[in-house]
Amino acid sequence: MTIRRNAAFKIRERYWIQRTCFLILTTFLLSACAQFFPSPGTGEKPIPPGIENQIYPNATTQDDVLALLGDPVARLKTKTKDGHVHVWTYSYMDLQNTPQIKGESLTITFDDNSFVVLSVTRGPI
Repeated sequence: MTIRRNAAFKIRERYWIQRTCFLILTTFLLSACAQFFPSPGTGEKPIPPGIENQIYPNATTQDDVLALLGDPVARLKTKTKDGHVHVWTYSYMDLQNTPQIKGESLTITFDDNSFVVLSVTRGPI
């Protein structure tokens, strides 16, 4: 009976060591990946100054904005009394170079039927 208990204990001990090593290795690899890929919530690049002056209400389309700024951080379709609007948000937070966190956002609203810009708003996060 004692030999069986010792054998079972050694099997469990070996399994525990393998599992612990696997968890440590996985944690290490995931933390390494986090350094190479930016967080989606922080935005990848600063919003160029004055870019909102190149986006004209009732003239600029969604395709024009995509060509100018790339994909937004967030896309939202909202119901209004006149139908629906699409709201795209571009944001950027500088987490590394300043003692205080600086952030800015650019919110663009599009008409649901013609997909042209209705409004452009730039401001802090």
